[in-house]
Amino acid sequence: MHNQISTILSFKIGGNVFALDALHVLHILEVPDIITRIPNTSDFMKGVINHHGNIIPVADMRIIMEEEVKEKNKEQAIIIVNPENSNEVRFGIYVDMISEVIEIKPEDLKETVMDSKRGMIDTYVGTIFHKGTFIHIIDIMHLSEIIDK
Repeated sequence: MHNQISTILSFKIGGNVFALDALHVLHILEVPDIITRIPNTSDFMKGVINHHGNIIPVADMRIIMEEEVKEKNKEQAIIIVNPENSNEVRFGIYVDMISEVIEIKPEDLKETVMDSKRGMIDTYVGTIFHKGTFIHIIDIMHLSEIIDK
C-alpha cells in the first residue's frame, strides 16, 4: 500500500516538515475565524467547521505532535483529509504552514529516521530527503485512528 505513494503534500509543524499522501487530501483551507469547540473532546480537537454544508472535525497537529501552539497567522491552514476515500469519513488537520506538493519515487522513500514515536504519532510511512530537508510521511490511517478515539 505505502509503496504506491507517488505524490505527497508537505506541511510544517513547528520546526519539522511532515507530509501526507496527496491522494487523500480533499481541500486546503485558510483557517476560518470560527472553529466551534465541541465539549468533552480531546485537547487536540480544535472543534468543527462547516465546509460546503459538511461538518468537519478539525484536529490540531501541533498538539498531536507536542509542538508549541502559536497564535493564528496567515500561513496556517486546515488540510481536509479523506483517509478511506469515502464520502463520510473526513476530517481536517490544523498545520502551521503548507510547504509543497512533491512527486516521489518508491526508491526515495526510506525508513523513518526520527524516533519512532513523535507526540501521539508512532507510525510513519517513511521519510524522504528533499531539498536538504527530511520530510516524515505520516500514516494517514494511523492518524485517523488517533482522531477517532
